[in-house]
Amino acid sequence: MRKARRAWAVGVLLAAATGAATACEPADGLGSSAVSVTTDQLATHALKADHVKVEWLSCSARTGTRQASVDCLGRTEDHKKITVKGTVTEQLDATCVRGSLTATVGSRRVFQVNGLGNCRKRTAARS
Repeated sequence: MRKARRAWAVGVLLAAATGAATACEPADGLGSSAVSVTTDQLATHALKADHVKVEWLSCSARTGTRQASVDCLGRTEDHKKITVKGTVTEQLDATCVRGSLTATVGSRRVFQVNGLGNCRKRTAARS
């Protein structure tokens, strides 16, 4: 029951932080909050598809003129450290991030990709 309450509380805090940060995002280009939330969701999905039991994952992003630097930290259900790091050069809606991303669980590299999600879609996200 405590895990469920903690997960709910973390979700509420992340949603509030995302909403607050979105107000400061640029009208064009990559927005840090949109990139961080989308990368968080897509990386979690990719890790679970690779049979990683993700307890939590939280991503942050710093945007530049043409790319965002992404840094994610999390834990598995058996308390192994999860990291996802790299750069995002494009975000398509909430379904894809393109760039170079590497995920590590403990000391094992789980994936190193040039995109996460459904990147066949052609519409770039507006921040």
